[in-house]
This record gives sequence, C-alpha cells and structure tokens, in this order.
Amino acid sequence: MEHDIIAKMIIDEIKNGDIAIIEYPSTFPAHELLWDNLVMSFIKEFEVVIDDFFGVGDILFRTYIRRVSPEKYKRVMESIVGNVKAVKIGPGKISYSEIVEEIPLTYDLSEFIKLYYPGIREILAKSSKRVIFITVGLAEYLYFGGERALETILLSRSVLPIEDWTSIYLLNLDLAPEKSVAALEEISPLVIYASNKGILVKKG
Repeated sequence: MEHDIIAKMIIDEIKNGDIAIIEYPSTFPAHELLWDNLVMSFIKEFEVVIDDFFGVGDILFRTYIRRVSPEKYKRVMESIVGNVKAVKIGPGKISYSEIVEEIPLTYDLSEFIKLYYPGIREILAKSSKRVIFITVGLAEYLYFGGERALETILLSRSVLPIEDWTSIYLLNLDLAPEKSVAALEEISPLVIYASNKGILVKKG
C-alpha cells in the first residue's frame, strides 16, 4: 500500500523535537493510516503514545479492528494492547491502551501544561526506546476551541521539552480551521497530504 511509505518517511526524515503533520480529507480512511500504517510500523522500535482528543483514536481503532481478518486480529491485538500508551484528553473512551494520563478538556495554556506534562515525564523516564507521540482528534480540538486552542498547542511547544520526543499530528483538513492549519504547517518540517488519490509531500 502506498501509504506505508509515510511511516518510512517519518522515520527517515524526522528528528526528536520535530512535528510531522499528516493531513487528510474526511473521506480518507484515517483508521487504516493510524493503526495499520503508523502504529503497526512503529510499535517494535519505538514507544508509541497516542494523544487522544475526544476519544477519536478509540473510534478509529474500533473501526479498524472490525475490518481486519480473524488471523490478523490476534496479531494486531497482541501488538497494540499493552504496548501502545494513551493520554486521554477531554471526554471519550479509550479501549486500546493503558491510560497514562487523563486530562480534562481545557483551552487554558497553563492548565493544559500542568495536567499534560506529568504524564509525558513519566513516559520518558520509563522508556528505553525513542518516543513518538501521535496526536488524533486535533482538528476537533482546534475547531471547538478556535484561537485559544491554537494558542495552547503552539505555546505548549515552546514550553515543553519537545526535544525528548517526536510528534505526529493527524489533521482532518475538512474540519480544522484554515489559519490553524497554516500556523502548524509553518512550524513543521514535514507536511504530508494523504488522500484516496495518493500522497503529496507539501513540505519536507
């Protein structure tokens, strides 16, 4: 599958402290991108953490797992459950992972960092592997929170010790505000657009 090259590009091109943005339209199968192409590619070599806003990652997981063959189902469950970690942000359910931190939904920067960083610090302290954070539901957070949500995401990047991990943002372009997308693209060295027609490297 052509989308498999996205994980390879991220491994080859992105360094700790960087953000890779993967943009897609609403009609794109994001469940396959997240769980089949990214998580399953990273899980052996990296500590994978899902920043899950509104339980979107869990919805995508259940959508994905319903579509795998019985043979693959066992392998996927053994690979993911107990190995992937999750930071639950806002309401929603997490069924695929241990929750290392649960954060109430907030658009206040100081509150967000106060709640978010202890979980990150614990993950970094315990991990013997390079850590990759994959953020899902970010478009929803930006849509509902507007400018305050964007401010929280951007300023948290300048406050937190981001050189200790790699970030991947999955971003639904049909939902995320245009100016928020532009701001995130500006600070990201790798921006990929994935659609049913193929992959376009917009930056990098």
